[in-house]
Amino acid sequence: MMLCTTRPGDARPATVALITITALTLAACGGGGGDGGDPPGRGTGGTVPTPSINALTGDWRQKGCVRIGTQSFKKILRAGVIGQSTIDYSEGVLTYSGTECVGASQLAGPSRLGTVTVARSEANQTLATHWGEFHTVTGSRFGAIWTLQSNNLLCLLGDEIPTNQGSLAAVSASLATVPADNCFTR
Repeated sequence: MMLCTTRPGDARPATVALITITALTLAACGGGGGDGGDPPGRGTGGTVPTPSINALTGDWRQKGCVRIGTQSFKKILRAGVIGQSTIDYSEGVLTYSGTECVGASQLAGPSRLGTVTVARSEANQTLATHWGEFHTVTGSRFGAIWTLQSNNLLCLLGDEIPTNQGSLAAVSASLATVPADNCFTR
């Protein structure tokens, strides 16, 4: 699948607002800390995750399908490394004419949402975690945790500044509360 890009100034304000709200809603998912192993049904199979932010680059498609009326939708996340510890973050939406997110689709965006500055990264056999701050294009900042699991599942978690989920075990416990359909795959 080939994804189109937009030039600065091409995105309509309503589209940018919709995508920003969607990203903030997704970032708000996650929650508290605690101890725990791998979330059920996650982190099995695939390759061992790496703590390098380069593993996050590229286009990611939402795992789940959102159905509204006779259409369906999937978010597209685009991540690009623009510095030693900085990720450029954009999102768009794929629209399908049917209700199953299959067949031909039309892409809106992706529109740039901001950057994520990664302060720390750690990994084990099933999970790579990147703690940092999400800086929006409008100047807001939020705690952010980007996780990459061995089954090539990228999940974004909201966080406090400073983090209240400072260990892999705490992040793993939070991931157990996030439906895999809210995460992204390649």
